[in-house]
Amino acid sequence: MSEFLPGIDIAISVTPREFLERMAVIGEQSGHFTVERHYDAIKNGALDIVNFRLLGSSREGSGAQLIARDDRAGGILVEMHSERWDPDPPTRTSYCAAAEEQVRPMLQAYNRTYASRYRLRIQKASSRAPQLSALTTTLFDRFAILANTSSPHPLDWARFYALVREGRQEIPGYQLRTMLIKAGFSKDKAEALADLYFHLWAFKSRKL
Repeated sequence: MSEFLPGIDIAISVTPREFLERMAVIGEQSGHFTVERHYDAIKNGALDIVNFRLLGSSREGSGAQLIARDDRAGGILVEMHSERWDPDPPTRTSYCAAAEEQVRPMLQAYNRTYASRYRLRIQKASSRAPQLSALTTTLFDRFAILANTSSPHPLDWARFYALVREGRQEIPGYQLRTMLIKAGFSKDKAEALADLYFHLWAFKSRKL
């Protein structure tokens, strides 16, 4: 069974866009990343994303993602990605090590430059996944149990969208990916579905 990965975030006191842009510049200047800015991924500033992709053929497909959402005021979400985890799927140890190796040096450079004391906040280890409500569990099971895991049918998509539309509890991305892989989806499809879920939930939660 896949290990449930921790949530990682950074508490900030400046505006999210300002923090992300400063980190993007630091990442570019480090020479270790190509940086992709996706500001207003959902209009009206509800979702800003900066991707840091590691340079070098041996690390192709690896990197970090910093995410700002207007329903998560004062915090930047951190997600780690890799096409080749070792072991695969990643353990808590390897996932946290990737954050320490890639994000922490940029954050330290940020603190030196802007006289701040920001730090990575890593969710404490737990022997169990975060508890899901009965409604969330039912909606997920309706989708996952009946889904064509290799090529979702239109009815599968309808049940996936219902998971977002009717849900009252957001499933953390790291947890949703693990649940999807356990249900039979490939790692790539689990990543894609978790990313789509994240965007749909952010749209649903945005402040109009």
